[in-house]
Amino acid sequence: GNGHAPITTTTNAMSQQPQLPEELLTPQQIETFLQRGVLVVPNLLSESQLRQAHDGLDQTLRQYDVNVHDLTGTGRHLQHLSSTHGAGGVLDIFYQEWKFQVAFQERLLRWTQQLWEAAYNDCHHGGITPDDDSHNNNNENDQGGMKKDRNDWKRHPYGPFDPTQGFAYIDRIGYRLPTALAEQLGAEQQQQQQATIESNRNNNNSNATKSTTKKKNKKPRALQRGLTPHLDCCPDTFDTTHGKSKWRPIQCFVALTNDVEANHGGFEAAPGFHRTFSQWQRPPTIVTGKKNGGTTTTTLPAPCLGEYTHIRPNEDAPVLAQIRHIPVPAGAACLWEERIPHANAYRHLGTAPRAVVYCSFLPNVPINR
Repeated sequence: GNGHAPITTTTNAMSQQPQLPEELLTPQQIETFLQRGVLVVPNLLSESQLRQAHDGLDQTLRQYDVNVHDLTGTGRHLQHLSSTHGAGGVLDIFYQEWKFQVAFQERLLRWTQQLWEAAYNDCHHGGITPDDDSHNNNNENDQGGMKKDRNDWKRHPYGPFDPTQGFAYIDRIGYRLPTALAEQLGAEQQQQQQATIESNRNNNNSNATKSTTKKKNKKPRALQRGLTPHLDCCPDTFDTTHGKSKWRPIQCFVALTNDVEANHGGFEAAPGFHRTFSQWQRPPTIVTGKKNGGTTTTTLPAPCLGEYTHIRPNEDAPVLAQIRHIPVPAGAACLWEERIPHANAYRHLGTAPRAVVYCSFLPNVPINR
């Protein structure tokens, strides 16, 4: 979920066959992922592992002058760790040992391998297609009354691969402050900036005077905010490998705090959307303006920014209507298919930060090597 697209590297992930059946996903859990595109698996981390992760996070943040026990006094320093300008509480923390202990859990790798095998390795462009029995039993009518294979969503342009091999993807963390605190810190930051401008104006800085006039009545911007609904893939280029730097079909985070209530900064998604993604007809963006006393209308193609696709509030309203809160308890892993629109909540009405480690693995296909 959830604020992804970091500048990262990949490292080899050792992948041995599992020895203990109880460490694997159940057939029911695999089917849940295939149908919903979102799977929450509790108890990846034990209580002691959670404590170790929190201790490591606390120590890491202290290196950047953030004291988790005094966020009112020190939380402003979080802005220096965010290349997303506070969106989603995503922080550019990558290579800490405690984080690796969370992200590279062998069970998490095994679960991902199971899902790779079930979701992507039996059907791909120019290669394996669904067998006759599957094709005959899994058909459904589309809007035109034509029969359509319900497994079409499994097709991809990367070819067959060995699901027991892969790479670890080094991602960031999420540390989302409660909205009230984020707004307070944002207001304090603006006051400090305003004081600096006033001081410069008193020193006859005319440029600062102009800036003061423009910003005098501007509403303070919260230090952090929600991450709006989006996709980390582009529908226009989904079926090609051209121009892409990686293939990450399954995204994931591990929750370090409880995220079981809506509107507490947590994960939101549109379950099942991956199954109809290929039929999604994105309407163009309509931009209206004024010119010569009249109204102008401009039609623009639905945008993608690289592999990032914003879910627009007006044109994509039917997709937004499918997004809902996904409860994820502390210590659980949340995995979702790359074609699932996702976000974190617009507001965090709780009293403590939401903390997650974003982590995932990449299949061993040429584009990921």
